[in-house]
Amino acid sequence: MLVTNVSLRPPRHAIAADIAEAITATDATATGQVVFATLVDDPASVGDAVDAYLGEIMLEAATAADAQDGTVAVIYSGTIAETATAQDTPDASIPPATTTWDAGATISNVTLSGGNLVATSSSTSNGGVRSISYKTTGKLYFELTLGTWAAAQTSALGLVASTGTYNDMYVNVTNSTDVLTNSGTIFSNNGNSGFSVGLPASGDVIRVAVDLTARKAWFSRNGANWNGNPAHDPATGAGGVTVAATLSFAPAVGFGNSHANGNYVTANFGASTFVYAVPSGFAAGWS
Repeated sequence: MLVTNVSLRPPRHAIAADIAEAITATDATATGQVVFATLVDDPASVGDAVDAYLGEIMLEAATAADAQDGTVAVIYSGTIAETATAQDTPDASIPPATTTWDAGATISNVTLSGGNLVATSSSTSNGGVRSISYKTTGKLYFELTLGTWAAAQTSALGLVASTGTYNDMYVNVTNSTDVLTNSGTIFSNNGNSGFSVGLPASGDVIRVAVDLTARKAWFSRNGANWNGNPAHDPATGAGGVTVAATLSFAPAVGFGNSHANGNYVTANFGASTFVYAVPSGFAAGWS
């Protein structure tokens, strides 16, 4: 009789435990997956790498080679001050302070308006006004525009010395260099210069260029020839009428006693744009 030894395989059962694989140096997690639990590598290897974001903020030490690749929208309330260097250049101009008519003790029978640049006669008696600033040197340019202006009046426009009076401008013509407006004649250094700008009228612009270093002055009416002579030119120093030596002068207007009440003159001492070009080499205004 044949006897056979048969071994039966026991039935299969579900294994409830998780299968854990030891991580080796060649293992790597999938890119783009989120790891929510801690990976335990036992044993750990220096070749292990985790390609996942663990939810921690990573701080990197800044280096000199780092560059900002975005815009930081931060508004700084403080002022940034930069130390000036020899290479710095201003990108704007600062206009100089300019003079005005003097509303103080030197004014006579005149009212001022327009920031003390408009001088209006308030009487038919002699009077006038001069600027606050006197000068003895420098090359300066300014303009005087006639408002209402009677052609027959004995008045004057130009420069008067600190030692002079308004009568000096249109009666004695001493200590002044000016245009006598009832004729357009230029008086200087105590006498008639022999030059004229022609008879001024309402709306005319009297240009004045004075070189107090060379003691010369030039006048022009409405952009015509300086001192009424084509050979005169303040830019080159040609011609010019004499300004009394050693004295300080200021722009001025004198109203004679035959003028009409209400006549007025507007001065531009450089606070606004001039009607005509400033002669080369002259300061634009009277400071």
